[in-house]
Amino acid sequence: MELQYRGNGKVYYKDKEYPCILYLNEKEGGIVLVIKNNNGTGLGDFLELSLEMPFLSGVLESGFKFTLISVKRIGTRDLISYGITEYTYDAEYILCGIGERNQQPQSFYKVCYTLSDIVEWGEYSIYDIDKDGRITSKVETEKRTLFEGTKYSIKYSIIGSLLPTVHHELLKESIELKQSGVIEIEFSCEVSFESFNEVFNQLKSLIEIALFRKINVEKIVAYSHKLDYQIGDAVFEQSIEIHGAAIKQQSEVPHSISWKWITLSEFINHNSFEHFINKYEKLVPIVELFVEPMRNDSISDTRVFLNTVQALETYHSRFVTNSIDDFKSRVESIVNCNGGQPNDETRNFLLANSKSFITLESRLADLLQANWKIWFDTGEITHKDFPSIIAHTRNYYIHYDEKIKEKYRILSNEELPFYNRSLAEILEYYILIQLGFPEGHGETSKKLANRWGNISQDISISNLSKRKLHEQNQ
Repeated sequence: MELQYRGNGKVYYKDKEYPCILYLNEKEGGIVLVIKNNNGTGLGDFLELSLEMPFLSGVLESGFKFTLISVKRIGTRDLISYGITEYTYDAEYILCGIGERNQQPQSFYKVCYTLSDIVEWGEYSIYDIDKDGRITSKVETEKRTLFEGTKYSIKYSIIGSLLPTVHHELLKESIELKQSGVIEIEFSCEVSFESFNEVFNQLKSLIEIALFRKINVEKIVAYSHKLDYQIGDAVFEQSIEIHGAAIKQQSEVPHSISWKWITLSEFINHNSFEHFINKYEKLVPIVELFVEPMRNDSISDTRVFLNTVQALETYHSRFVTNSIDDFKSRVESIVNCNGGQPNDETRNFLLANSKSFITLESRLADLLQANWKIWFDTGEITHKDFPSIIAHTRNYYIHYDEKIKEKYRILSNEELPFYNRSLAEILEYYILIQLGFPEGHGETSKKLANRWGNISQDISISNLSKRKLHEQNQ
């Protein structure tokens, strides 16, 4: 990443001023600050300045004020011939326009996160087409409420380019209109920027699940009741631009297939944002394991498999039961409404060697059985054998014990992509249930089929293709 020189200036640290140089890359989020200590010898005290600081404020010679957040030392250099010691820091964020000598930790009441390429997911535009087929701007932009709580609210809106308003603007070779989705978080009282990020990162995970991909933040603007400016007698609210490593402008964003998405309207209709926020503490390890492949294109199929199995195991322990006695009682309850299957067969399938503790195989069997409400696609593996094969495959890929492979069927590397989809479909079903979607066949089942496809059919096509290729090579 190339950093641009922003200017020389000074920073304030413990009642002292230190000369500094600020380097920035606003498009890619890089922030580096070099602080100079003129000690006369060039042999500086390593701890003259802290190794880490929650924030650090300063001002450049141009008058640009700034406050860095989450500042960490990355280098120290003694320039003996100049009598100077340089302390080099990077920062997670920079608040532009704020930086006083006695600056206190800055708080805000509202922060807006502009996201890349989510307008279609949000199903709303700031533009319209009139009856004559001409593009127009909407008079008022709609804000859709995602969550309304006692401490904070979350809204979704659209911002974008204005249509040309003067003749000169029509004489350009290219007239571009751009619009972006914005997540607006507003607290009832002013809080730290980190508090906003905690809420936003929760929401970000949910949107990533909906879109099958990592979400990019291209701009952040914050507002405080304590920050304003005056023109004449009029007082205006000052907006504070924030740059940082998590804020990047992307020229191209990977675009997943829209009919596979869970749209914003679907989430709103099922009150999913409220469910998600209220259950986040229990859901967070499950969701983080689930979204990792969406954030990392280079993750291996083995890692995806292990993540998904662990997420299913965690879901069952947190949302079903982690008590062997309660689980045995649950099994008996399921057996008594067994949907026509022999009682002993269902009991043995669910218990799966669970005696003093609940085995992974039992947890998978219980989730697969799903209270007789839905049928999951397990490819060429029967439902009866699926939990055992998945459990033994997990044990094999963790321990790489060849004895496991000799004794049980283990999924091959070629099979993992297909059965990862089977496992993801099961996991997502239960996540959606927690988000307010209906259980069983119907709306939720159709949504899962659209998102994960026909796994059995895809395996059959793959096998047929391999056979034909083998026959051609004979």
